[in-house]
This record gives sequence, C-alpha cells and structure tokens, in this order.
Amino acid sequence: MASFEALALFSAYFTAAQSSFLSPLPSAYSNISAVQIENNLAVIPGDWNVSDLSGYAPFYDITTTNTKLSAALNETKAVDFIAFDISFFDIIGSSARLEKILGFPGVSHVHEAPVYVPEMNELLFADTSVIGWLYALNAENYTVRNITTSPPLYNVNGGTYHRGKVYLCTNGSPVRGVYNLNWTDGTTTPVVNNYRGRKLNSPNDIVADENDNVWFTDPAYGWYTSWPGVEQPELPNAVYFFNTSSGALVPVTNDVVRVPNGLAFSGDRRTLYISDTNSTSGKPLTKFPSGVRNIYAFSVAGSILSNPRLVYQSEVGWPDGFRVTSGGYIIVGAASGADVLDPRTGVLLGKINAPNDTIFNIEPIPGTGTWFMTGTNYIYKATLQEKSLPASEVLDG
Repeated sequence: MASFEALALFSAYFTAAQSSFLSPLPSAYSNISAVQIENNLAVIPGDWNVSDLSGYAPFYDITTTNTKLSAALNETKAVDFIAFDISFFDIIGSSARLEKILGFPGVSHVHEAPVYVPEMNELLFADTSVIGWLYALNAENYTVRNITTSPPLYNVNGGTYHRGKVYLCTNGSPVRGVYNLNWTDGTTTPVVNNYRGRKLNSPNDIVADENDNVWFTDPAYGWYTSWPGVEQPELPNAVYFFNTSSGALVPVTNDVVRVPNGLAFSGDRRTLYISDTNSTSGKPLTKFPSGVRNIYAFSVAGSILSNPRLVYQSEVGWPDGFRVTSGGYIIVGAASGADVLDPRTGVLLGKINAPNDTIFNIEPIPGTGTWFMTGTNYIYKATLQEKSLPASEVLDG
C-alpha cells in the first residue's frame, strides 16, 4: 500500500511538473521520444544559473530552485526530440526516430566533413585531428572502412559531393586548401590553395553551385588549434567564391561574418546562409559565452553577396555545419544536438537532442528523410518526415 501511495504521489507530482512547463504531445506523436516546451519557456520562475559558462550547457542543464521546473528539464534532456513550436512535429513526423549508429569509446575528437557518396552508398567523414585518412561508413549496414588519402590530406574539416565529385577542405599542414578526392583509391588533387600567393587560413566548409563553381569559408581555426605546420594567418577570415573554369578566387565577405564556418544555399539558389562562430575563436582557442554565434542570410547575384541579415543566434556553443531542407528549414549542428529553425522567421522550431555531445555537421541522403549527424561521441541517424533537397538541387557544403 505504501509503495502504491508513493507511486501515486510521484505520478501527481510529475503530471503537475509537465503541465506547468511541458505541453501535451499531439495524439499522433505519443509513441515517439519527444516533449513540447510550454510557451518557449519564456518565463523561468525563481532563481536559476547556467551550470557551465564555457558555452556548451543547453537550456535544460540550467540549475534552478524550482523543483517542478527541474523535473521538467530532466525529462526534456532524456528525449530525442524537443519541440518549441507545434510545427516542429510536422517536420519530424509521427514515426521520427534517432539512432546512434557508430560510437567512439574513449575518444573525444571532432568528427566533421560528412559527405554522402551515392555511388558507394557511403558516408565519408573525418576525424579532424588525423592526417592521411578518412572514415567511410556504409549507410545500410554501418560497417566502416578507412580511405587512405594520397597525397595525404591534413585535418580535413569540410566537404561536399557535387555531380560525381567529392570536394574536401583541409585546415592543417603548411599548405591548406580545397581538394578533390577519388573515393575508390584515395587519390587527392588540389583545386585551390592560395590567394595570389598568400596561403589560405584554414578552409572549413564548402558548397558547389549550379555552374560547378565552389564557395568556401576560410577562418583561422588551424592557427587557433595549432595544427601541425599552420603558421600565423596571412589573410583575413573570409568567404571565397572560386571559379573552377577560370581559376579566379574572389573574397565575397570578410567583415559581416567575422569567423565564417558552415554555409549552404537555399533551394532556389538565391540565398546563401553562412554561420559565424566568433564565440569560439582566438589563439589559444577560447570560448566566449557572450560572443557572436549566428547564422546570416545573404542575397546572391553571380559571385556577389548582398543584403546580409541575421536569421539565427544559437543559445550556446556555436552553429556549425548545416543543411537546408526541401521545405526551406535549416538543420544545424550545435551543442547537445541539432537545432531546427525557419530562416524566414528566425524562429527555433525544435531540437534533435544529443545530450552530452556536440554535433558538428549534418549530411542527408538527398531527397530522403535520412539525416546523418556527426558528433564528438557518436555518428547519429535521424529519420524524419521532412526531406532533404533532391540530388539535382543539393548545393550545400
């Protein structure tokens, strides 16, 4: 009897906590691992503190004196999908699921540059700390092989697949640049590695356009992180347009976005989104809790960017690599998961939750609802109702 009474009291307490801070799930979504935040948690009662000012602690890790809120936050941390807006459920769908498909026990490294290669049905990705090889993960059975690069690529950080070619960005070694990779034998070929004799800083992420030209970000993370062979920058942090026919390299912005990182085109190719991760920068690499951690939208006309506007500010950490969905939403890697936002309104709709991990980049299987996420601890696969752009429109890096 005592046990039954204790269970009843706990159930009443839990329900009260949920009704105060968590809204009931739509009936069709009761079988998935999700919560809906009530009123965006616009008002936090009592006193609270951010438990980790280093820039990694998400909202559910705040410490609060309110016991009901604490219970709701603990429940939120444990689920796979967190809705801030009811429309998030239409994006994930009633059969949404999140899987850990590959782990890295005992290794705490940055895993980046995910590139889906349809000819092999493999996800290529890199451990940014290594030299001379990449992972290749089979997208069906999750077996892994290594691709040895020759000549070796140093500290690969970004990549994209475009019309039968794999482009990769390196941010280590005395000469950094953009390279093509032959994924069958590992042969690498330089595409661009300088700006009129000046060494590039640390090419970070890359996108190809409909004319087969490439755009890439060039922050100084190789210098910040002290990767082997990287000397003090000779150029400002910038975003570049590279004409693959003429060989002309054109800086398109080096002031609005101070530390450019991820980038992706909208489906209509009229907008280029670029993330600014100034909140984690400097040498030695330092986290600034009040630093800029934004995504900007630019209008595109040829190789000219204009009309910059802020479309997102992440709560913590930084917005890293991201992709644009078929519906125009952005899924961006962030601290403790991937944020899903509508760049047309700037509203955060929800989060694909990966507690105690950091997601560095996103890569879909084109035209499907399969989305891979590369983290420190795991590679994840999210299965959503929202599809990625089809292969003919995949213009994201």
